[in-house]
Amino acid sequence: MEPLSLARVALPLLLIVFAGVLLVWPVVRLRRQTGVWAVTLHRNTTPGNRFMGLVFLALVLGLACLVARFALYGPASVGVWGVPRGVVFPGLLLCAAGVAVIAVAQRQMGESFRIGIDDAKTALVSRGLFRRVRNPIYSGLLMLLLGVALVIPCAASVLLGSAAAAAIAIHTRLEERHLLELHGDAYRSYAAGVGRFLPGVGRLRA
Repeated sequence: MEPLSLARVALPLLLIVFAGVLLVWPVVRLRRQTGVWAVTLHRNTTPGNRFMGLVFLALVLGLACLVARFALYGPASVGVWGVPRGVVFPGLLLCAAGVAVIAVAQRQMGESFRIGIDDAKTALVSRGLFRRVRNPIYSGLLMLLLGVALVIPCAASVLLGSAAAAAIAIHTRLEERHLLELHGDAYRSYAAGVGRFLPGVGRLRA
């Protein structure tokens, strides 16, 4: 199958897996098992949390519209740039790898999984992928965004990816402030030895 034709099928499927299996199902599972509602972005638990929720919602809808238009009407409909088609397969692989990283990290978070910042105390997770990076779910999201930009190289994908990366960077700092207040020296020691999104990169000063 021609690369772009494959991408028009595979990319929407990957985003459906991301949305359904990796966003909706973990929230439903946690609700059934513990009674906890894992989505907290709509609550003003900390300054900026609700605003970041609106930003993430807008970015997710924008990404969904871009991928849907690409799948239904083809590359020309979204203004895809003339780049080598050899980057499509690596882009799809990067998207798949990002989804896999998110799936593993969510399972390893267990009952501490949240979408947003919760005012209730959660356990500090430092096992599995969290031994290498503090935010593997965000690392997977960034991989997914970069993969989309490779598969659909256009102004919209670059702008959406850049805006999402900036939003993730800001929200991560809000989460770090919250975790420092919640776990104190335990989180400070953990963050001093583990990178933010990449191993060894973005460690906090002890």
